[in-house]
Amino acid sequence: MKKKIDGLKQAVEMLQGLDLSAQQSVIAEIARRDPEMAIKLKKNLVTFDDLQYLTVSMMKRLLQDVELDVLGLALRGASKEVTDHLMGMFSTGMKRDIDDIFKGKPRPLNDVMAAQNKIMEVVLKLIEKKEIILSKDKSERMV
Repeated sequence: MKKKIDGLKQAVEMLQGLDLSAQQSVIAEIARRDPEMAIKLKKNLVTFDDLQYLTVSMMKRLLQDVELDVLGLALRGASKEVTDHLMGMFSTGMKRDIDDIFKGKPRPLNDVMAAQNKIMEVVLKLIEKKEIILSKDKSERMV
């Protein structure tokens, strides 16, 4: 009896192994050829924008493995929603530290993408260990 392979799951796992810019390039190419498949992949792919679904306790766990300067740099490339959500979780002192990097002198886009990649590596490991859960379903309450 042949084992059934979930192609979508396999594709998502392969995309997760790429850095963010490569993921975006591959998905853009797939969208050009098969827009519906690109949408399915995006729904199943954990992205930096998904950090807006972190709770305060999950963020505390993430910050055990991510330095504030890396987070501040990564937020330069984040959406306003993600930035506002994450910044809303921090104390005044932490906000000030992150803001210093977030609003500091210009940095190369490659540095920002590298910071996001570093954070996403940690996020994926924590998801795998079930230490954090990113639920895009707002009706699902996390406790």
